[in-house]
Amino acid sequence: MPKTSPRRDATTDMLSGALLTIFGSHDSSWQQLAKYCLGFSVVGGLVITSFDPLVTAALPLWLAALHWVSHLLVAACLLAGTTAAGVLLGARMPWPLILAVCVLPFLLTPFSLLAELLLDSEPVTHGATSGLWRLYAAELASLAPPSLGLSTLMAVFAYRAAGIAERYRRILRSRHLPEPSLRSVLPLAPHRLGNDILHAEAQDHYVTITTTQGTATLKLAFADCVTALKDFHGAQCHRSHWVRFKHVQKIKPVGSAYVCTLHNGTKIPVSRRRYRDLKRKL
Repeated sequence: MPKTSPRRDATTDMLSGALLTIFGSHDSSWQQLAKYCLGFSVVGGLVITSFDPLVTAALPLWLAALHWVSHLLVAACLLAGTTAAGVLLGARMPWPLILAVCVLPFLLTPFSLLAELLLDSEPVTHGATSGLWRLYAAELASLAPPSLGLSTLMAVFAYRAAGIAERYRRILRSRHLPEPSLRSVLPLAPHRLGNDILHAEAQDHYVTITTTQGTATLKLAFADCVTALKDFHGAQCHRSHWVRFKHVQKIKPVGSAYVCTLHNGTKIPVSRRRYRDLKRKL
């Protein structure tokens, strides 16, 4: 099973751990991250609107709120996306976050400039390229200080995006690595089983290994078996069961839990606690 936390030094671990605990555990998804970004943007935008800043003082209340919410949402997405891209490219934290903070004003300025031009009642006369560059430079100069300060607050989203990106990067890399032979990780397994393992099941102090060529019971602790199978593309789906991903046909709810059906028709129980993680990895 691939590890989910990237290697960082102790100082970075402490900082990222503190930031991530604000919104929950390290086990996140892109959907959860989007919800956090949207929630932060709505709350932050309404708070800023309540102070009636000069930039939006002449606008109707709803339009001013939309202005600030959209700015915060775009900034959060840019910061998280840039950080995640850096991690996916192989950079180690905190360098992707540092880069994201530095380039945020440059990436956010075009959106801010477009929003202000759309809200401007006077026609835009800066048609020339030089005029556009002057507008960009002026907007960048006014936007850089608050965006750099805001990016510090939004670092929580960037760290969460980095954690998700690192997890997916490791999963993608592990899927392209060749799997070992069964006997190289479980020497007690008989040769007749071959290497195409389907699932493993704990039975007291023994483990039953099932492959496409047969079944064998080994005297082995289930925890040790799961550890030995870590280089196979599979996962523990229940306190007593391990399954290999490529043989999973479907997962469906049964009562308060779930059942995983393999291609050979075998049904494997899936605990509610492990269901979400198994679905994500599949």
